[in-house]
Amino acid sequence: MVKTCVSISKCTSYQLEEVQKAVAKCMDSIGGISSFIKPGDKVLIKPNMLQGKSPEEAITTHPAVVEAIVNMVKDVGAFPFIGDSPGGPARGMESFWDITGFSDVAERTGAKLVNFEKTGSYKETRNNIEYRIAKKVIDADIIINVPKIKTHGLTIFTCAIKNMYGVVPGLIKTEYHKMAPNPSKFAEFVVDIYALSKPQLNIVDGIVGMDGSGPSAGNPKKLNMILSSSDGVAVDILLCDMLGKDPLKVPINRIAIEQGLGEGDLNKIKVIGETPILEDFKWPPNISGSLDRVPPSIARGLMKMFWSRPAIDSQYCTNCKTCVKSCPVDALIENTPIPEFEYGECINCLCCMEMCPEKAVYEEKSPLSRLISWLPRNNGE
Repeated sequence: MVKTCVSISKCTSYQLEEVQKAVAKCMDSIGGISSFIKPGDKVLIKPNMLQGKSPEEAITTHPAVVEAIVNMVKDVGAFPFIGDSPGGPARGMESFWDITGFSDVAERTGAKLVNFEKTGSYKETRNNIEYRIAKKVIDADIIINVPKIKTHGLTIFTCAIKNMYGVVPGLIKTEYHKMAPNPSKFAEFVVDIYALSKPQLNIVDGIVGMDGSGPSAGNPKKLNMILSSSDGVAVDILLCDMLGKDPLKVPINRIAIEQGLGEGDLNKIKVIGETPILEDFKWPPNISGSLDRVPPSIARGLMKMFWSRPAIDSQYCTNCKTCVKSCPVDALIENTPIPEFEYGECINCLCCMEMCPEKAVYEEKSPLSRLISWLPRNNGE
C-alpha cells in the first residue's frame, strides 16, 4: 500500500542557514522540490499574514521560512510570488509586508509581492456556493502553502487547510463569516476554499507556533520543526494527533476527510524524519465539545445559562476600532473609551478577537460555561 508521506525536520531557530537546511531535508524526503516545480513555473508562496505584526510575535509565518522556500524555487528556475490577504481591513498592504518581514525577503531575493485585493478575483463554485478566489491563486502553476501551527478560537486549529482561507481577497472573508454564523458551517466554507485552491505542496512553519487563545492572542510555543507534504489534510491530522487533540474533533479536519480531500487515517500516513516530543500544548476551550458531555435532556434546559461571547478588556484597548471594522455583522459600535458590543447581533465568529492588534478582546463565559470547561477531558477535548 502506498502511504501519504509527511516529512519532519528538526529546526530550533529562525537562522536562515538552519531553516534552509531543514526545508531542504524535508523536501528531499518527499522527492525534492524539482518533483513539484518545473523551470519557468509561476509559483505562488502563500504564508500566513493574519496581521501586520513582527515575526517575533508568532502570529505570522516567519520570513526566514518564506525566504528559504523562495531560494529553492529560484534554484529550480521558476518564478516565485509571495501573496496573502490579511484577516481584516488591509489598508496600506505595504506596511503589512514591511512589518511581517516579507518586504525584506522580496528585496533580497527578487521575489514579487502580490496584493490579492488589487489583482482581482475569480468566481468559483463548490457545493452550490459561489466564492471569490484571488486571480493570482488560480492563475499560478504551483501553490506552496506555508502555514504556521496555531490554535484558533473558532476553528480550534489552524494550519494547512485553514491557511488557504487567505486566498479570499479583503473583507469578502467577513461576508462568509456572516453567511456561516456557527463553527460547523464556517468549517464547511473553509474546506470549500481549500478544495478550490488546493495547494500542490505544504511547508509548515512549526519552529515557533502558538497555543492558548490563537490565532493572534495566544502564547508563542516552541515546537522546533519544519514539516512538508503534498497532502495538507494529512499534515493537519498528524499535527493534531502529535499535539494531543483527536483530529476528528476539529470540524475542518472531519469535513475535509469526509469529502475525500486528503488522507485522514493516521495508519496510512508515513512519517519521515524525527517526531519531536510535544508536551503541555494548550488548546482553546471547545464549548460545543463540552456540551456533548452533558445529557441532551439536561443540556436543553441549561442552554440559557450556558454562553460564551467576546468582550473587551479596557486595560489593553486603545480604541483603534479595528474590531469595529472587522465585524461582519456590525455588532460592534464606536464608543468611548472602548467600542461597545450589541450582543443581539453578535454571531460569535471571534473576528474581533482574531484581528485585535492589542490582544484586548477575550472570551467572556457564563459561570456554567466556565464550570463545564473544567470537566475532565479525553483525546484533547
